[in-house]
Amino acid sequence: MQTPSDSDLAYTSPIYSQSEAARIIQAPSTSFARWAHGHKFRQRTEGEWGESAPLLTGVEAGRGVTVPFNALAEGFIIESFRRVGLPMARIRPAITVLRNEIGLENALLSQRLMTDGAEILIRNGDDDLVVVRNHQGMFKEVVAEFLKSIRYEDGYVSLIHLPTFEVVDVIVDPRRNSGQPTIDRLGVRVDDVLSRIRAGEDPAEVSEDFGLESRELRSLIIQAA
Repeated sequence: MQTPSDSDLAYTSPIYSQSEAARIIQAPSTSFARWAHGHKFRQRTEGEWGESAPLLTGVEAGRGVTVPFNALAEGFIIESFRRVGLPMARIRPAITVLRNEIGLENALLSQRLMTDGAEILIRNGDDDLVVVRNHQGMFKEVVAEFLKSIRYEDGYVSLIHLPTFEVVDVIVDPRRNSGQPTIDRLGVRVDDVLSRIRAGEDPAEVSEDFGLESRELRSLIIQAA
């Protein structure tokens, strides 16, 4: 994969619905919709309506399957920022700075976010865009965590390790199982395992059939609850 361009169809072709993408990255579906399409809001001072631009790239309008892997990955990064307390009021302008100064529409997907992009986001002064109460160290820790969750290929996000599955390595890779959450070492979709549990099969038999440890199966069941 050279760049996340239109030629990389596995990364840019829609493979998820918006609700499905939000569920995979464990973000509120309403938030994901705003990131995908922007939203209107009433400005506090003027009392007029303003409009925010989309934060995700390549999400199509309409219902059904509209979200490509690239947009899901961008949403994963935004949700990771939110989970450590970074407000959207700072994340939004920071993404604009990244796009302008890194010079890439898909700046959130670039491995450069971990280097010069990180420095852009932790500036002090009037353009202190993302850091909460100047906790620069906290932001750098978040960046370090990304390196554990995201795999890069040719400088761009190629797959995501979902960190919520603590004892089993679950990945999202558009080149495997159509981008559905997959148990990495087995190549099996998480839903293939869980569907048998939902059907009432004995967990011990399911674990044996798939070669899963009981604690790994419990982790899958808990996250799906």
